[in-house]
Amino acid sequence: MRHAMTNALCAGLLFCFAAGSPAALASSAEPLQALPPETLQRVLQSVVTVQTSSDAQASTNRILGQRREGSGVVIGPDLVLTVAYLLLEAESVDLIDASGRRIPGQVRAVDNASGLGLVRALVPLRLDAVPLGDSDALPTPGKLWTLGQSETVPTELALVSRRVFAGSWEYLLEAPLMTMPAVNNWGGSGLFDAQGQLVGIGALLVHDVFGNQLPPQGNLFVPVNLLKEPLPDLLRSGKRTGPASPWLGISSQPLASGGLAVLRVSPDSPAAQAGIAAGDTLLSLQGQALQDLPDFYRRVRSVGPAGSRLSLTVRSQGQTREVELISADRAGALKRPSGI
Repeated sequence: MRHAMTNALCAGLLFCFAAGSPAALASSAEPLQALPPETLQRVLQSVVTVQTSSDAQASTNRILGQRREGSGVVIGPDLVLTVAYLLLEAESVDLIDASGRRIPGQVRAVDNASGLGLVRALVPLRLDAVPLGDSDALPTPGKLWTLGQSETVPTELALVSRRVFAGSWEYLLEAPLMTMPAVNNWGGSGLFDAQGQLVGIGALLVHDVFGNQLPPQGNLFVPVNLLKEPLPDLLRSGKRTGPASPWLGISSQPLASGGLAVLRVSPDSPAAQAGIAAGDTLLSLQGQALQDLPDFYRRVRSVGPAGSRLSLTVRSQGQTREVELISADRAGALKRPSGI
């Protein structure tokens, strides 16, 4: 199931961070039992399998599939942290612990900004929570360990880069945790420091951990510090407080000749309503030329939160035109998961 999901993720959707196929990747990481015994035991019991199912008509099924599977980590009493794309539009959630016990769960929150999600167990997990470490303080390079579903021994990784990552689906991480060698079991897996503290959640495979479009391959983990400030709000209401981040509904990639090539436009999104289509080229925002994806996303956010008006210069079939559109809240385009 994990491999089938990856092929879908490569199409690029919100939170769908796959940049390569683990089915085609042979991991060079060797499992190592290098953590102290007590720390190791706490890590091993904290990682669970996360299985979700969405409604047959959910909009994300085309890319993610109706049934999804990954990992999660217990971070509080009956609370599991995982990657958000497993939970998008989910109607049912099951958690499976290391002993094979199946526990019904419920989506507690999906955080658009970080790409992290929370699941609340509906019956006691009876599993000890792992503490959240300080992902900002990690040395680079440095040694870390990862553990995903169905694994019995953590795998040692090297933290090699904190380079900016911009996904084609309007997703930006300023300082993700880039590790190597690449491992296959990454969707929602835990990344732990030497004290057994959780410092990251697995999100995707990357082909260039240093951001130069050249090997080596590795993995991107979402830093847990991105969760700490909004966590009380996420637990209380299922979302961050304050204005929502702006979303246009455009998947794009930079062109060597300048501008951004539109790969896909989400149905009924602000971009679709403005007549932007796959094959168009985005030339400028608010009259200023677009350089790359991080530049694009930062400038969209600088215009204002969801509901702000902005202007794009678009080239379509050789013709250039100005397009006015009003950004939206990305969550509004998706069915609310059951439980939030």
